[in-house]
Amino acid sequence: MSDELAELRARVARLEAERAVISTFNEYFYNMDIGYTDGILDVFHEDAVLDVINFPPGTMDDLRFEGREAMRELYGPHSSAEPTLSGGHHSANVQVNVAEDCSSAELSAYFMTSGGHGGLGGGLYQGTFVPDGDKWRISHYRIISNWGWSPDEWTKRTESLPASKAKRGGKPPVYEFPKQPVG
Repeated sequence: MSDELAELRARVARLEAERAVISTFNEYFYNMDIGYTDGILDVFHEDAVLDVINFPPGTMDDLRFEGREAMRELYGPHSSAEPTLSGGHHSANVQVNVAEDCSSAELSAYFMTSGGHGGLGGGLYQGTFVPDGDKWRISHYRIISNWGWSPDEWTKRTESLPASKAKRGGKPPVYEFPKQPVG
């Protein structure tokens, strides 16, 4: 019975870790699409590495940022004096694989963008997440922009709404990372 209980505790710990990784991943999207640069940076581990492949999309240029503060150069333009509910980034086929000992997790997901005058595009997110204090954070992230197009003309239907119109300023509910390991 004690072996079964230990196995069950390990499975629960991995499920909780998977949920925490998905929560951090979604936090990344919300903060980026609303304009909270500090929130974007907070999902990254202090010494994380970010590789951005084919960016700006179509240029075939690759960028590398080492450390959270270095990433501000990329994510800073997403900030706004008045954050708005502009949307734009979506994910699909999210897969998370947590290490047996819950020391890390690998994430892979497709992304699509739709908004602004940047056109429509998409690609692949690949990331390694690690537990870091109050949440799982990204230690290595790769963003691969591999398709897109830009229409010649846009018809704007509405202005973006201020983030203050939404609960929590448009941010997602915070996942409560378990305070103590289950095992």
